[in-house]
Amino acid sequence: MPDKVAVIGAGAVGGYYGGALARAGLDVALICRGEHRDKIVADGLFVESNWGNYTVHPQATPDASEIGPVDLVLYAVKLYSNPEAIPLIKPLLGENTVVLPVQNGTESASIIADVYGWDRVLSGTTYIEAGRAGLGHIEQAGATARIAFGEQDGSRTPRIDKVESILSQEGVQAEVSADIRKTLWSKLVLVAAVGTLMAATRGNYVQILENPQGERTARSVMEEIVAVGESEGITFDDGLIDSNLKGSRDEAPELMASLQIDLEAGNPLEIDDLLGSVIRKGRKNGIAVPASAALYSALYNFRAGSPA
Repeated sequence: MPDKVAVIGAGAVGGYYGGALARAGLDVALICRGEHRDKIVADGLFVESNWGNYTVHPQATPDASEIGPVDLVLYAVKLYSNPEAIPLIKPLLGENTVVLPVQNGTESASIIADVYGWDRVLSGTTYIEAGRAGLGHIEQAGATARIAFGEQDGSRTPRIDKVESILSQEGVQAEVSADIRKTLWSKLVLVAAVGTLMAATRGNYVQILENPQGERTARSVMEEIVAVGESEGITFDDGLIDSNLKGSRDEAPELMASLQIDLEAGNPLEIDDLLGSVIRKGRKNGIAVPASAALYSALYNFRAGSPA
C-alpha cells in the first residue's frame, strides 16, 4: 500500500506539496474547507508547476477524523492559524505517525511538540514560490520546491529515513538537515528582514533598493536577527547576510513576500511569530533590536488583518 499523507492547510504551500505527492501515487488527504475544498472535490486539484501541469483528485475534507491515522502529517497552515489547526492533528496520529511542520519562524515544531510530544514531531521548513491562483488551482514557479527537516539533535533516525522516502518525489526536494535549528534561523534572517521591510514600505524590492536607506535597513534587521540567534546558541555561516542581500538584489524584480501578499489582501500577518519572536528573545537575552522593533511597530495594527 502507498504511504498515507495528510496535509493540514491546502493553500499555496500545502496544496502544492499535497498535489505533488498525490501525483506520485501516494495516498494524500487534504484538510481544507470552504469553496476551495468544494472545487477540489468537484474537479480535482489543478497544479501548474516547473515539473508540468496536472490535475489530481486527493481526498479533501475539513474533518480530520474522516481520514484516520496516517504515516506523515504535513502541517502547512499560517502561524496565526495554529490555535485552530493544531487540534486537527490528533485524529491523524497512529503508532508511528510523524508530524512535520513547514512553517516560517523557529518555534513551530516546539509549539506542536508541547501538545503531542517530540516523539511525534520533526522540525522543518520549506523554500518555494507558490500561490493560490484560484479555487482548486495552485501555481508554483521556479526550480525550487524544497523541504528541509531534521531531528533536534541532528541524528539520523529511522523516522528521518521514512520521511525522506515519502517526500523524495518528482517536484519535491527533500533535504535532511544535520542542524535544523541553524537551518530555521538562517531562513528567518532572510524572511523576517526582507518580507517585513517589503510589507512595511508597501513596496517591491526594486523600490527598496532605490530608497537610500532601504538596503541599509534590511542589513540592520538581518544583523539584529543574527545577533539574537547567536545569543540562542546558533552558529551561522560566514557571509550569510551579504549572501542574502546579494540574492535579494539579483532577484529583486521577481521577489515576492508572503507577508506583503497577506497585508495587501487584508489577511492576518505572521509578524508576532517572525520579528515579534526575534524581539522577545532579543530583549530576554539583552540584545538591542531597534530596527526590528520599528518595522514590527509599523505593521502592528495590521497583525489581525484589515485592508492596507
